[in-house]
Amino acid sequence: MPETTVVIVRAGLTLLIVWAVAPGPSGADATPLLRSSQSSSLADSARNGAEAHYNHAVELQRKGDLSGAIVEYREAIRRKPDLVKAHYNLALTLAAKGDLAGAVAEYRSTLELRPDFAEARQGLGVALQAKGDLTGAITEYQEAVRLQPTLVEARYNLGLALAAKGDLAHAIEQYREVLKLKPDFTRAQEGLGAALHASGDLAGAADAYRSVIRLDPANAVAHYQLGLALEARQDLEGAMEAYRAAIRLRPAKAADAHVRVAGILRGRGDLSAAAAEYQAVLRLNPDDAAVHHDLGTVLQEEHRLDDAISHYHTALRLKPDFATAHYNLGVALLARNKPAEAAHEFRAYLNLVPDSPLNRPSIERARTILHILEQYEDHPQDR
Repeated sequence: MPETTVVIVRAGLTLLIVWAVAPGPSGADATPLLRSSQSSSLADSARNGAEAHYNHAVELQRKGDLSGAIVEYREAIRRKPDLVKAHYNLALTLAAKGDLAGAVAEYRSTLELRPDFAEARQGLGVALQAKGDLTGAITEYQEAVRLQPTLVEARYNLGLALAAKGDLAHAIEQYREVLKLKPDFTRAQEGLGAALHASGDLAGAADAYRSVIRLDPANAVAHYQLGLALEARQDLEGAMEAYRAAIRLRPAKAADAHVRVAGILRGRGDLSAAAAEYQAVLRLNPDDAAVHHDLGTVLQEEHRLDDAISHYHTALRLKPDFATAHYNLGVALLARNKPAEAAHEFRAYLNLVPDSPLNRPSIERARTILHILEQYEDHPQDR
């Protein structure tokens, strides 16, 4: 029976259903999911008409005409309301079209007719998770797994939902079960790596990402995530190697990897190389205010004040309420002997920055500098 994969992405989660479209009784491998005991000619006519519409829906679906398939599935259900496979395929088709509410309703209709249909439980879980109902999704995935313990997609999606709820221990357990059933399931390895990293098991996370890379050496995301795990373990050489691999494999989407490399280089005191990494990011994302700011701080450390000031100004043009950029621009302007402009930036900083224990030292410094500058402004003869 031909398989179709429906993948729904919501809030960074990839939810997976793998399902088979039954061709109906005329196909060589047809196994009707529901048989009727009715024998009257009227019942036979209704059933045969329903099957004809169902088969037509399957053909339309195979040709990519989802709207036409939906019409035909609905007609099959109108003629035979207990045709389980029509409800199920209609649910899948509605989900593929983005009609999650409709999909949920059809999955529930399917399960009213056949409560032990594990794949329908899994599909209902996917639709509920895509709608943001994690609790409902987890319940359906757990029931699907109870009914069919080898249903890999249900276990994988259960892991995703548990991780999204913050239940990392049980998410890790589900990912491991998936990998026992299907060791080459790279997305489960990625999910395992993310859950282990979030739980603080950095060595385990690194091992999981290495497993992904063994299965899929060109997986730039896995290289990047490996870099994050290694950097958190203070294995900076390994992290740099992983980030460089991510950059090499996907240069057009490597901004985050460049930023991480820049941070490591800056920590080593290699300011010129760090600046080059930030400039690489700006070639990809010229309107990234944070990177303009970070490049400005590196240039300022190199005593390239005019270049630093230019990048601070750009950062503030892109994000006028960027408090830290106002502060650092004030410092740079002060170093360039522009006290009035510096005072303006320190005032802006003090108006924007939240008063918190973390910010308090900088706030006090800004107030002190501003007090001195204001006295300077009030006594021009002391210049």
